[in-house]
This record gives sequence, structure tokens and C-alpha cells, in this order.
Amino acid sequence: MKTTKQIMGIAVLLFVMFIPQNMEAQFWKKVAKTAERAAEKTVLKKTEEKVSKKTSKTIDDTVDGKPKKNKKNKKSKKNKKENGAIISSENKGKNDVNTVENIEPSFAAYSKFDFIAGENIIAFEDFSQDEIGDLPARWNSSNSAEVVTLSNEEGRFIQIGAGTGSYVPEFIDEFPDNFTLEYDVVFDYDVSEYAYQRDLMVVFSDVENPGYELQDHTPGKNGFVFAIRGGNSYGGKVDVHKYCSDSKLNLSSDKQIAQLDKKNNSRGEKMHVSIWKQKQRMRVYIDEKKVFDIPRAFEKATILKNVKFFSQTKPENTFYYIGNIRYAVGKPDMRNKLITEGKLITYGITFDTGKASVKSESYGTIKKIAKVLSDNPSIKVLITGHTDKDGDETSNKKLSKRRAMSVKNVLVNEFGIDVSRLKTDGKGESEPISKESTPEAKAKNRRVEFKKL
Repeated sequence: MKTTKQIMGIAVLLFVMFIPQNMEAQFWKKVAKTAERAAEKTVLKKTEEKVSKKTSKTIDDTVDGKPKKNKKNKKSKKNKKENGAIISSENKGKNDVNTVENIEPSFAAYSKFDFIAGENIIAFEDFSQDEIGDLPARWNSSNSAEVVTLSNEEGRFIQIGAGTGSYVPEFIDEFPDNFTLEYDVVFDYDVSEYAYQRDLMVVFSDVENPGYELQDHTPGKNGFVFAIRGGNSYGGKVDVHKYCSDSKLNLSSDKQIAQLDKKNNSRGEKMHVSIWKQKQRMRVYIDEKKVFDIPRAFEKATILKNVKFFSQTKPENTFYYIGNIRYAVGKPDMRNKLITEGKLITYGITFDTGKASVKSESYGTIKKIAKVLSDNPSIKVLITGHTDKDGDETSNKKLSKRRAMSVKNVLVNEFGIDVSRLKTDGKGESEPISKESTPEAKAKNRRVEFKKL
């Protein structure tokens, strides 16, 4: 029989042969687990830092330096894009550095954009004469609103929040057969989240007194409504509605747009709305897309007398921002002005403040001018830029020269006009059409002129 010492020796030998291998396996498993947990902690920490950073960047933080304290609102904004209105002023500056002003914009997306602004500017609103935090002085309203600034957009906007009511630009009081209305709009809400109502409309009607029926989005007997609707967790849409004294002539149409798709969620990004009336016909564009073209938007006997914005929003911390409202009348006769009269003044070619790059929504106007030049290959023209009197005279003159050169480059590069036919100049603020300091006067002075040589 084996002795106790022999048995103990065998046990020790087994321990030495087998147990260390198990311990080694357990040791490396522990190392792997530890590394995995460390990695998880690092990822979680980075994620929390990013979420915290994004959460703090809300539009409310940029509105006159008065951030909202609603926790739910902060939570709903943590996934917004950094190229929307939530960009901080620090990031905005960095983006501006990367913007090369002399590079002409790509007009590829605008190749079918045929909108042409009215010939004469009647009204322009940039809220430059209003105090931040106040209701605009030239507006009537049945709901609260205030003038604000946004971190990623130049200029000022009117902020429209929760509630139901009208916002009436009383300075627009002329409604001929042909007119155009343009404005920028930014929405601040998540289209993928449920809401009872998130609607912003522009309403044209036959109501003579602009103070009548402020709580009604279909005032009077006849009218036309264009609406942006934020959606109820399934994304948003836009629609139009014609209403008449004879209800059998009423019509409605709606359409999905990419900006309000819940997958895109263009929260904080500016949309440019262009509305063009030609007698009974009404066309509506959002950015480069024509979303509606209604040939009988109005009955022949309808006489428009009023325009207003109307909002219906139920959730708190839901906002629309409207800015750069431009209203122009008349049908531009570019061919006759340039070929017969020898001079064409256009307000349809626009630029960002202090910059020379042509804005994309100018495409329709430049395309029309290019067609006139192509049809008349023997004429040569002088393109002259003009600015308002904001800023110093020397800088404005230089800017106007660069703007004229940008227009020339677009005509040459996008439409194939022979460069030898085009000359450029810039007058800055030296030849104003109006010497007043109103927003309308400044808008009239910011122009591009084409003169036949």
C-alpha cells in the first residue's frame, strides 16, 4: 500500500501539472474582461461627453443669450445635426474659414429652378430696425412673438412659439396680378417625435382689414394657403389649400419633402420658400424644388387684399423662425429692358451679407438673362454691382466689384456665354436708387445692373 507521503507527493505533482494551466487560463480571461470593461468605459465616457456637448448646443442658447431650462426640451435636442441652427458661434467661425468666397456655387440641383423674383421690391423685412426680444414694430399679431438672432444664420428672425394666431406684415398692402413672396424659415423640433400640431402657414385672402379674423387660417370668402406641417412622429409635409365662396371650387394638395423627412430631420437648417403668383396661377418652391404649381389657385373675380403668417403649434418648446421676407411685384420683361431699352436692373440675383458668392436661388433670374444673351449673340453688356450703405464706402465698392465678377463667372461657366461679351464694374453705395434708410430702400439699392454696350 502506498504511504501517506506517496499520496501527498502524487497530489502535489498533479497540482503542479494541471492547476497552473487553469489558473493561467483564468488569469488571461480576467485580463481580457478587464480590457473589455475599460474599453466600454472609454466609449461610454466619450459618448456621454458628445451627448452632453450636443445637448448644450440648442437654438435656445443662441436666442439673445437666454437658454431655456426645460429638461425635456434639452433631451429632445441632443441628436440634432451640427450643420443646423444649433452650431455655436465658435463652430460657425470655423465653418466661415473653410468657405472660399471666390468659388462659385454649384447650380446643378437648381437646373430646373425657374423662379424669377418680381421686378420691383415693395416690401422687405429683415427686422434690423427692431430690438431683440420685441415684437416687430410693423407687424400685428394675436399671439406672442419676438425678434431673435440665430448662431448659424446672419441677421435676425421672428421667433414663433406655441399657440395659435396670426402674424400680419401690415407693410405689405399691394396685391397685383403678378407678385412674388420669398422668406427663409427654420424649424426647431424633432419631426420624428409626436406632436398634436406643428403648422406654419402663409395665407392670402380677400379680407380687406388686416385685423379681421386673426384666429382663423381661412379668413374671408376666398383665399389660398400654403402650409408647412411638422408631422406627428411620421415626418412632416407641405400642402396648399384653395378656398372659395363656392365650396365646390375648393382644392387641396399635399406633398412630402426631404427637409421634413424624419430620417433627415433638417432641424435647425434654413429653408428658402419662394411663392410666385401670375394672375390665377400660383407656384410654390422650397429651396430648388417646385413643390406646387396650381393653375387655378384663384378665381378670376378674386381680389386679394391681405397676407399673413398663421401658426398652430401645441407642444411647448416648439419654434419656427422666419426671416429675410421679400415681396416684389411686376413681371420682369428682361428681353425688352436689355435689348430695347438698353438697361436691366434686377433684384433677383442675391448674395449673403458681406459676401460675393451668388446665392443658389438666383439661378432662375440668371438663366433668363443668359437666354436673352444667347438669343442675341452680337450684344455685349456691362455688369455692375451695387450695395446699400451699410459698412464703409471703400469696402462696399470692392464688394460690388467682386459681386459683378461672380455674376459674370456664372454666366460664362454655367451657361456658356462668351467671356469677351461681358465686362464688370462695381459702384458700391455711390449710386443709390433710394436715399432712405428703411429695409425696403436698402433692398432696392442692393442690385445688379446690366447695360448694353
